[in-house]
Amino acid sequence: MDFMSRPFASTASNLPAPAALPVSYAHPDLLPLIAGTLVAAWLCGSIVVLAVWCVRWRRIAALVRQAKPLREGREIAILRRLEGPGRSIEAVVSATALEPGIFGISRSVLIWPKGISEHLDDEHIQSILAHELCHVRRRDNLAAAAHMVVEAIFWFHPLVWWMGKCMVEERERACDEQALDLGNEPRVYAESILKTCEFCVGSPLACVSGVTGADLKERIVRIMAGRRTLILDRRRKLLRNRK
Repeated sequence: MDFMSRPFASTASNLPAPAALPVSYAHPDLLPLIAGTLVAAWLCGSIVVLAVWCVRWRRIAALVRQAKPLREGREIAILRRLEGPGRSIEAVVSATALEPGIFGISRSVLIWPKGISEHLDDEHIQSILAHELCHVRRRDNLAAAAHMVVEAIFWFHPLVWWMGKCMVEERERACDEQALDLGNEPRVYAESILKTCEFCVGSPLACVSGVTGADLKERIVRIMAGRRTLILDRRRKLLRNRK
């Protein structure tokens, strides 16, 4: 056995050792470069988003400055009646085709397009103004501006943009329901939205609350069908928890 194993032992001992597999690691100097590139890309995206919104905001602000104050007329009479006692909202008449909307966060200004009242009855004007007052009371412009900051920070995440779209839909749903609760007829209220879409263009910013936001077809169907969001009071919450 010792004699027979000698050739194999000598042959095995003469074989070269297997070469070690190369192991590649990222160079330590590349890690700061990669991190810096990612930070620069995020910063550029945030700046672009903020720049676009700032340009749009400045354009609407310029339109408000150029607009004429609205101090008399049936629009003001209906607006003051809906406001009731207390602080009154400033109203201006714009020569552009921008839809009726609320501009401003701390100081609200109602933008009313010139010439649209010629195509609207008093009931239509009342429905539109009731909708806009709901935006003011709910502080929807402030909530939308806060979410726009979140979108500028997390611009790369599609879920953030989807949440912004859902917020617009829910605020329009809430204002529609409150406007109908004030006594506006559903048919007239739906007609006022459609007439506004016929003669005006939508607001380019979510923080300028208008009347034509969200999915118009779904809104009209919901208004005419009388669908309401179920509000969970204390009793309903208790029954739901027991289930």
